[in-house]
Amino acid sequence: MSNTTNMADTAAWFDVSVVSDPVVAEALGTLLTDWRMAKRWDDLPSAHRRLHEAILQSYIETGRATPAADLAVLAGGDAGPALSDLVARDLIVLENGEVVGAYPFTSRLARQTVKISERTIGAMCAIDALGAGAMARRDAQVHADCAECGAPIRIEIAAQGLKIDRVMPEATMIWAGVQMVSGCAADTQCKSMLMFCKSEHLEDWRTSHAQGGPGFRLTPTQALELGAAIFRPFLPAPLRKGAL
Repeated sequence: MSNTTNMADTAAWFDVSVVSDPVVAEALGTLLTDWRMAKRWDDLPSAHRRLHEAILQSYIETGRATPAADLAVLAGGDAGPALSDLVARDLIVLENGEVVGAYPFTSRLARQTVKISERTIGAMCAIDALGAGAMARRDAQVHADCAECGAPIRIEIAAQGLKIDRVMPEATMIWAGVQMVSGCAADTQCKSMLMFCKSEHLEDWRTSHAQGGPGFRLTPTQALELGAAIFRPFLPAPLRKGAL
């Protein structure tokens, strides 16, 4: 892929201030198109936005999503319409009326987790795990398994989620596959955003699973930039406690 994406093209949706790598700038516009981002954010009611932020904050502070009963209290009544809107925008995932995911976090069994302030939380994908600390404005530790061999991977993130401090093993690479999103990214695109303990295992996985499909081969630093640019706008400022 050529590096043709202009940073100005992505500024409306992402925090491009954290992006210095042209590959990351291209990945932003390719993986998250204007159509998808407009569907996600355009005309989002402020009350729905605050409910979304409360769900994310619950994951950060407790390691779990806000229970449906508590969401009703926060919404001042029936939270159903707001939750349905957030699902339609692919900002959260619901099962049986309960939140089981809010990008970058998931309550489902996950291949990768992120530890923020002593809370270990499942992450939807490799990029989500690396961007979660930046969204929370906190240091983080990411744990994952190599998608090819299952070897453990650990990435320590400093500077309030914006700087890679340590990567083990050092040869770790991330694949961000370009895949059509049908409704829910958690069930489609996220499954092709994975960590590998070394480049050879990434290429082995692509041969057997992706058949050479399009995507971005990223270093941990590049993948962190990508995740930070995507997720920092989700929580632009610390939430104040209290009702909506």
